[in-house]
This record gives sequence, structure tokens and C-alpha cells, in this order.
Amino acid sequence: MGVQGTSPFVNVVDFGAVGDGTADDTAAIARAIEAAAPAQAPTGNTVFLPAGRYRLSSGLTLPPGVALVGSGWNTPGSQVNVFAGTWLLAPAGAEWSAVTAAGSGASVRNLGFNVPDQNTEGPPAPAQPVLRVTGNNALLEDIFLYNPYGGIYLDGGAQATLRRIFGQPVAYGILIDRSQDSNYIDTVHFWPYWQPGSRPPAQWQLANGTAIWLMRSDNPHLSNIFAYNYNKGLSLGSSQAGTPHKVHLFNADFDGCITGVHMAAPGQPGMAATLQMANVTIQSPGGANTPAGHGIWVEAVSSYAMVQASNLRVAASGLNAIRIDADDVNFYGENVSLENWRGPEGFHISSPRSFAHLGVGFRAGPGTPFAPKHQFRLPKT
Repeated sequence: MGVQGTSPFVNVVDFGAVGDGTADDTAAIARAIEAAAPAQAPTGNTVFLPAGRYRLSSGLTLPPGVALVGSGWNTPGSQVNVFAGTWLLAPAGAEWSAVTAAGSGASVRNLGFNVPDQNTEGPPAPAQPVLRVTGNNALLEDIFLYNPYGGIYLDGGAQATLRRIFGQPVAYGILIDRSQDSNYIDTVHFWPYWQPGSRPPAQWQLANGTAIWLMRSDNPHLSNIFAYNYNKGLSLGSSQAGTPHKVHLFNADFDGCITGVHMAAPGQPGMAATLQMANVTIQSPGGANTPAGHGIWVEAVSSYAMVQASNLRVAASGLNAIRIDADDVNFYGENVSLENWRGPEGFHISSPRSFAHLGVGFRAGPGTPFAPKHQFRLPKT
């Protein structure tokens, strides 16, 4: 039924959408979204996409209170290239986002995003994120990001909830900037569903990609995060809008990532990047021609940063397990295990103005006793 009936949702098929992976369904879906706007839809503001593959040639924009909902998705992999459920298809190099949640309270649920012509023999084509959030109180739930250049960009929106986010976004999975209130990110699983690690796109991802990238974001909450095969698992950076503040990370595994946690956010007293994390593991990859990095790295630019860590394990880092190069940094660690790093020290502090308050165990190899001489480096004062 369309909007003239009593159905609680607007079906895109009633507006001409085909969903065969070939026809351009952009206009039909846009008409359905317009019909579902609150002023037009007295019975409900949900746009429903039945199972199918809906090809887009330009972006869709959700007004306030409108939900774009599919029928779910399967889990396609590099060996099983079958796309059951509801998928939106965007071209490689798109200069527009497939969906923008522009209105307050807009939501996107039970959908997969695929770039069928994404480059499989080299770097992905730079493109806009497939999902952009500019309105407040958005809900993105049960989303599969099969192979986009950029996944989700919270662009000024705040109080958003992202949960059950899966896929292999190549350049970045989740990016937040210009957000001045809390956002909630829960249950993320980024894995090589599209291209395995031996393939050129996955190698580019390992050298360049970031799973979760925070710039200006106040008090974000991240929980139950898994990211594999990225150059940086969680990166705290900066933009003209500012830096991250009061970042909370709980239950995370950055596996096969060159640097699990990275900070490069200029700070000043009372206004600096801060991170609290608990139950976090970091395992860096090995092998020939693998980029080398620090498991946790506070770059020199990230002055006045503060890191509080409990139940932290950092293993197999290509260089130092933890390295602090910035001035006026405080690192508080409790129940921290640093294992089998391949650089000169397990914990390295370059600046005489930075401090570590630690409960740390060092393990340089199987059966290796504690030998602090080459495991912990403080700067000369």
C-alpha cells in the first residue's frame, strides 16, 4: 500500500522503484521519502525498501523524523558474492553521499551499502561517505558497509546512536567532526568481507585506513568495537572545529592494526584530547613489507593529552608498544600488559614534561623474565 492506505510505512515499490541492480531507483525512492515527510504522511514516517538492489545516481536526503528501513542483509564475503536482503548501490568515486540524515530524529536501519565498481586492483576511488549525518538524534542501526571509500560521517550532528555496524569501509569506517554533544557507538565489526589482506585494496587499507576517526567530538561513547587490517584503529585528531574531548572506549579489539590507538590533537591546559579506555586489546600484524608502528602512539603535536587505561593488552607492535612524544601528557595505566614488541622499548616517553603512572607487566618473549633496562625509556632530564 502507498501513503493513501492505512499502512504504517511507505513502500518504495509503490513509487516505481525496481530494485533489480540495473534500473536507476533514485527518483522513485526520493518520491517515497517526500511522501513520508511528517506533513504528508499522517499514518507513519517510515520508508520501506523490500529486499533488492537499488542503484543510485545521486544522494537521498532524509527530513526530520523519517526512517529509511530495509529488510536486512546477509553477510557477503570475498568468496560468497551474493547480496540477499536490501542494498543501496553507489558508484565508485561518488561526489555525494548515498544517504544524508539531515533532519532531527532521522534514521537508517537494516540496509547494506555496496560499491559494485570499486577498484579491486589498487587504491579505492576517493569518494564522499555513503552515510552522512548532519541532524541531531539520528539512529543508524544494522548497517553493512561492504566496500565504500568512506563509511559513516557524523558531520556536525550530535546525540546520534550507531549500533550494529559491519563491513569493510576502506579509507575510514566512522568519522566524527563538528559534534558538540555526546554520540553513542556500539557493536562495530570491520573485517575483510570484500577483499582479503593479500589483495591490493586491503594492502592500501592497512597502509592508509582508519577504522574510527574522531576530530571535534565532545564526550563520545564507544563500546564493543572490533577492527581488523587498518593503519589506525582509533585515531583522535583535530580540525578547524577543534579536538575530541572525554572519549570513552570500552571493550575493543584492534586486531591486525599497525597502531591501535593514535592521538594527534593539539591541546592546551584545560582543552586537550582525553581518552578513557577499559578492556582493550591491540595486536599488530607481522610479515615482510608490513608497515611498522607503535601500538599506542601519542604524537608530538598532541600536547596536554591524557590517557587513562585499565585492562589493556598491547602485543606484537612493530616499534614500541606505547610511545608518548608530546609534552605535558599524563598516562595512567592499571593492569597493562605489553608483549613482544619489535622496537627497542615497550614503553617510550620522549618528553621530560610527560609522565606515566603505571601498573605494567612487560613480556618480551615466551619465558622472558622482567628486565627493565630495555623495556621502559624515560627522557633524560
